[in-house]
Amino acid sequence: MERNLERLANQTFDVLIVGGGIHGAITAWDATLRGLSVALIERGDFGSGTSQNSLKIIHGGLRYLQDGNLSRIRMMARERTTWMKIAPHLVHPLTCLIPTTPKISRSRLAMGFALTVNDILSFDRNHLVDPEKHLLDGMVVSQRELSRILPGYDVSTSTGGAVWYDAQIYNSERLLLEFILSAVDAGAEVANYVEAISFLQKNDRITGVRAKDSQTGQIFDIQSKVVINCAGAWMDCLLEKAALRSEYMTSVAMNVIVDQVWSGVAVGLTSQPVNGNPPQILFVVPWRNKSMIGTRHIPWRDAPHTFKLSEGMVQEFLDQINSAHPALKLCLEDVRHVTWGFLPVDRANANKHPVQLTRDGMVIDHHKKDRISGLISILGAKYTTARVVGEQAMDLAVSKLGMKAKKCQTQMMPIRGGQIEDFRDFLRKALRKAPRVVNERTTEHLVYTYGSEYQKLVEGVPRQPDLARRIDPPQPVIVAEVEHAIHDEMAWTLADVIGRRTGLGATGLPSMAALQECASLMGREFLWSPEREQQEINSVIQMYPFKQMETITA
Repeated sequence: MERNLERLANQTFDVLIVGGGIHGAITAWDATLRGLSVALIERGDFGSGTSQNSLKIIHGGLRYLQDGNLSRIRMMARERTTWMKIAPHLVHPLTCLIPTTPKISRSRLAMGFALTVNDILSFDRNHLVDPEKHLLDGMVVSQRELSRILPGYDVSTSTGGAVWYDAQIYNSERLLLEFILSAVDAGAEVANYVEAISFLQKNDRITGVRAKDSQTGQIFDIQSKVVINCAGAWMDCLLEKAALRSEYMTSVAMNVIVDQVWSGVAVGLTSQPVNGNPPQILFVVPWRNKSMIGTRHIPWRDAPHTFKLSEGMVQEFLDQINSAHPALKLCLEDVRHVTWGFLPVDRANANKHPVQLTRDGMVIDHHKKDRISGLISILGAKYTTARVVGEQAMDLAVSKLGMKAKKCQTQMMPIRGGQIEDFRDFLRKALRKAPRVVNERTTEHLVYTYGSEYQKLVEGVPRQPDLARRIDPPQPVIVAEVEHAIHDEMAWTLADVIGRRTGLGATGLPSMAALQECASLMGREFLWSPEREQQEINSVIQMYPFKQMETITA
């Protein structure tokens, strides 16, 4: 993947996508598969905004049965299957559970009925060839079984539990990046750290953007027949450059990562009213031998860049979690990492509590809404529905272009690394033929991360055994991944490598030795001074404000 600003500036594209979050990444891939010329720019690094903040769950829509919208549940169940088909190395089945109570709506009888309806609506969930992706029917378990599944949980107010199956993303940052890489493979021009500073406009038509390269300060124009605004929380900031405004504002969504509470099952627990917050279902999700807990929503009326996460905000969230499971007794010192990002909220519902999010995403046609041609905006909040929202946006873009293009193929085309028919069989074969110096855990990690492309990470190991050395034991990430991120994946900063390429910082701050080694590897490539290397390390440390200092300096 090459960052070539000259090519961006010297042609007119069919589609220019502004924003490299999950919606922008998928839309770019969709557009290239349809045969269009595509450019994508991102003001920071790919996925460095809201897309970093995810509970990693691909939902089948069970929670929406209470709305009675069966078509919506059907769509989400279908998308869950699609994700496991096109990204088999990164999306895997996940067991979910919620305790049942004497309350009618949450009783064993009501939840059993809901699980049956859910199974019927996802009747084709096991049509995938790969048996690893098959999902069992939902079931209701007894109070005694609930106690066995959730050791330490007070089951006295529960009557049992409802169990169903969704899917989980092993690494959401890699998933997003694989869409970018797949789009590049299909011909897209992409660049991170390039900001759209204004629109190019002729009368009432948008014809591209004026862009600024944050690496050099260079300003240049990118011409495009259609511009798709995928700026997420910064959507309004971008629209303001064309004197436009949306009907949406933002809410801050927060998740915390702590030591593992329960393994093998994601658990939905209901918090008690605390600190003025009403009861809420919080999910405790097992992930990489830790637990991710979310999600807390905080209304935010001001510009995104003015938000500062405080200890008080995190403590309020921990109080909510503790009210749902008092035995946890979580405090700030238990927090390994806090992830947060902005999600869209309808301005009409801005003052509601709890926050009413704009649900599955939407596509805004600015010609219909504002009489401005050549501009489309995407608003989204979920990984689950990002693919179908991208498809809707590209259907609209193709109609605007008046071109004969291929139909959407993203529901069937595997992304880079997804050429795997049977994941367990593929993993077994990879473990058998791995170089001797690459241990089993690292090989498994490479397959889960890079899928069918994993061999590119180990092919140089026989000649350079140091490539197989783990950066931060016992983490399985090896030197080859850092080198790959630098040379092949457009990583420009230490944060890019730590947070969005290798997963070294996914569950908490790596050791100082690991930070220094990665900074040194990047410094040799980019000719960084010792001062610049330390600046990069400090920037990464600032991403983990609730990490204990003694761990940082260990």
